[in-house]
Amino acid sequence: MYLAKIRVNLFTKIFGFSLFIVLITILINYSFNVIFLEKFYIYRKKEVMLKVIQNAKIIYETQSENNFENYVYDVKESMGIDIDIKNSKKSRMMGSHMMRRSDSIDNIPYNKFIDKELLGNDAKILYYGEEISKDTGIFVSTSLSVIQAHSHESNIFNIMTALVALAISLGTGLIFSKRITKDIEYLNKKADKISKLDFSENIEINRNDEIGDLSKNLEKMSKELSTSVSNLKSFVSNASHELRTPIAVICTHATALLEHKEIKEDEKRRYYEIILKVGNEMKELIENLLTLSKLDSTVFKLRKESVNLKKIIEEALERYDIIELERDINVIVNLTIENIIGDSRILKLVLNNLIQNALKYSIIGGNVKIFQNLNYLIIENIFQGELGNEMEKLLQPFSRGKNAEDFKFDGMGLGLSIISKALNLASIKYEIKVDQNKFIVKLKILDN
Repeated sequence: MYLAKIRVNLFTKIFGFSLFIVLITILINYSFNVIFLEKFYIYRKKEVMLKVIQNAKIIYETQSENNFENYVYDVKESMGIDIDIKNSKKSRMMGSHMMRRSDSIDNIPYNKFIDKELLGNDAKILYYGEEISKDTGIFVSTSLSVIQAHSHESNIFNIMTALVALAISLGTGLIFSKRITKDIEYLNKKADKISKLDFSENIEINRNDEIGDLSKNLEKMSKELSTSVSNLKSFVSNASHELRTPIAVICTHATALLEHKEIKEDEKRRYYEIILKVGNEMKELIENLLTLSKLDSTVFKLRKESVNLKKIIEEALERYDIIELERDINVIVNLTIENIIGDSRILKLVLNNLIQNALKYSIIGGNVKIFQNLNYLIIENIFQGELGNEMEKLLQPFSRGKNAEDFKFDGMGLGLSIISKALNLASIKYEIKVDQNKFIVKLKILDN
């Protein structure tokens, strides 16, 4: 029922539009016929008559009478133009048609087109004459009744053409509406499945038009939604898992503090420290989740501004100096460029996470190098143990390297994921690689 309604509506629009085009075409054609056709026909006839009279004058003056009569006959047969000679001293008529019009040319002036109606007849005759000598003139004339009859026939032909065009439009409208609505029904069913988060079937319509483009975009949207929903489910599952453990620890220790009043002060302090530590971990996790959410949002607008790169790096090192001191890390900074163009929010977020990771995962007493090479800012450190996982997996939320698990490093596995999303959002080219036990990050930010 729904498809039939679409088909009827579509057919009505196609046929209505075709009818409108046909009627407009007929109206324009009729208007041109009424206003311009006769004038254009007369204009062309005048041009031909001028050429004929010039040729007739030359033949009359330079050739024999027989040649002139032959020319008069040929022009009459091929062009429908009569040639008359007017001589006040000698009557020279070139046939019965001249006898019939001899009186008509007596009062016609030279070098001027004149149209006259024949007595007892609605037909019009167009005349034009030129003087050959003092007593002789040559005249050409043609009937205009042809254009009047042609105008009538043209109107009849236009009506017949309109009927044929409407019949073709009717058939074409039925065919196209049926074909289009078939594909629309197909897309409607696929869209309904997508709305129910069913991405199991591909959308395939092989057409090089707007509906074909729509099907391709719908297929692209389906795949992106499928990936987004899958990532969201995985993200929610991992986030729930990561939050469940610290919440359980906080609840367990809070319950012990509440129910066991005989706990010693030093034991209480240890419980408080555990609750505070786990609470800070949850706070960091929630902040990272919010950061990921903001980076995924379409309302996040990038800014282009002058950014003091050295200051951002110094603030990040100061922020995590406790890690630097605890692990006896030697930080080497070698930069000549101070200011760059970029979004300060993105750069602070990326550099804070990169520097924190470099300090946290470096070997005790190792070096963290921050330097520039051509257009790249490079951060590298030597890490403990083995990563194990593929680099692509480390960029996924809650994914951690083998060394983080072996050495019990704190963290939720969100740092590199945040870095990757932020850099992609800002269209900053980057490279993250491992060379033996050296972790290297290259950011192309110095050519901005």
